[in-house]
Amino acid sequence: MAVYIRLSRETAESASVDTQRQAARAWLVQNGYANASVIEYVDSGVSGAKPLEDRTQMRALMNARPSVIIAWKLDRYARSVSEFLRLVAWGEAHNVRIATTDNTINTATPTGRMVAVVLAALAEWERSLIAGRILDGQETRRQQGRWVTGAAPVGYAIERRDGAAYLIKGDDHAKVRAGVDDLLVKGTVASSSRIVGIGERQWRRMLTNGILRGNFSHKGKLILGADGITPVRFVDPTINAAEALKIKERLNALAIGKERAPRQATPLVTNGMGTCYKCTKNLNGGKRHDGALRYRCVPGCSTIKADHLDEAVERDFLKRWGAMAEHTVRLEGGNDLSDQMLEAKEQAQRLTARMASAGPLMLASLEEHAAELEAAYAALRAAHDPDVREVLVPTGRTLGEAWEAADKHGRTKILGDVGLAVVLGPRKVGSRSAKDLDRLEITWAVGGDDQDLVELLGDMDASA
Repeated sequence: MAVYIRLSRETAESASVDTQRQAARAWLVQNGYANASVIEYVDSGVSGAKPLEDRTQMRALMNARPSVIIAWKLDRYARSVSEFLRLVAWGEAHNVRIATTDNTINTATPTGRMVAVVLAALAEWERSLIAGRILDGQETRRQQGRWVTGAAPVGYAIERRDGAAYLIKGDDHAKVRAGVDDLLVKGTVASSSRIVGIGERQWRRMLTNGILRGNFSHKGKLILGADGITPVRFVDPTINAAEALKIKERLNALAIGKERAPRQATPLVTNGMGTCYKCTKNLNGGKRHDGALRYRCVPGCSTIKADHLDEAVERDFLKRWGAMAEHTVRLEGGNDLSDQMLEAKEQAQRLTARMASAGPLMLASLEEHAAELEAAYAALRAAHDPDVREVLVPTGRTLGEAWEAADKHGRTKILGDVGLAVVLGPRKVGSRSAKDLDRLEITWAVGGDDQDLVELLGDMDASA
């Protein structure tokens, strides 16, 4: 004989293992099996919707083929009619009696088998009703901007108000904003995810599911309000529509390889900053047969030890730029309403899609909404005056300090920002330089004063 015990959740007190075990023992005594040899098969943390063979203990029970199987109630065996019928068919094929402690199931008789099938159908129907109520409740909470289930995203927290859960910005939300800023200034998904402190896959999901805009997506679709146009607001936005568009463009650029994250073996001087005097092709990093790192052009016209060139570039950079203050470019002034205009365009796209499938009854209301949206957009365009000024803002440290704080990839970016250009010339006969430094011609795109730097940073910002 066998007793089958199944528990979906270990916290389910009403159907605990002890409850099921005690009921089984009482049934065995009442039915004259008090002295019978009984083996327990316990599937803990296993859903009744799971196929029979996918449950470890049920599979072992079926392989053992006992004469009688007793369970607490029908739903312990299965939560679907098809699975329970498969169990009944298996029992008939192997002469195994299937029963429950509440005596509603006993497949030893035709009537018992019929009752078992009917009750299994009712159990499945009840389960589908419960699932439907849960899904409907979750959809209602989403429409109300409430947090439905699961842990809050990194940088956010769950706050309970009036008996409901809502999403708010957490104490560490500044890391999220810093990660966004890194990505927008030519960072990568990898570099920005490290700032936030999460994996790349999780960070990419946050960048694309709308949470940074204060919205949220469910099953890949943006959650909209009752009008089917306006997104539901779940939390105060971290980025505006213009920044969201830039993030999308940035991710697309990275995806097609325009600015993919550099490999760990990428040399310091890369991205076309170093060229060969003869073929004018870029210098690439590589290794000799002995493992020594070198720079060389593709045709092999010239080559130099990597540490020799890197040391020369670093020395010239620190000499020319090291004491200069590090700056960032900040835009000031103007009445830039591009964010609101982009949001209006997004609403217009959703409204257009809604109108395409609307019937006569809804069309008039949607047309009225469209007229209001057109008027609002016209007012935004009239007030839009993006005459902004580029202001150079010191970061509080020198370029030398920034260089010391940066890793190799960060230093490569700094060299690119100030316009490094290195030409590797031919080896000179009778050269006294052990490191061939007299072969290097190092130049910079700017002359070293603030005005030149302002112009360079402005050009870089415009191209970005």
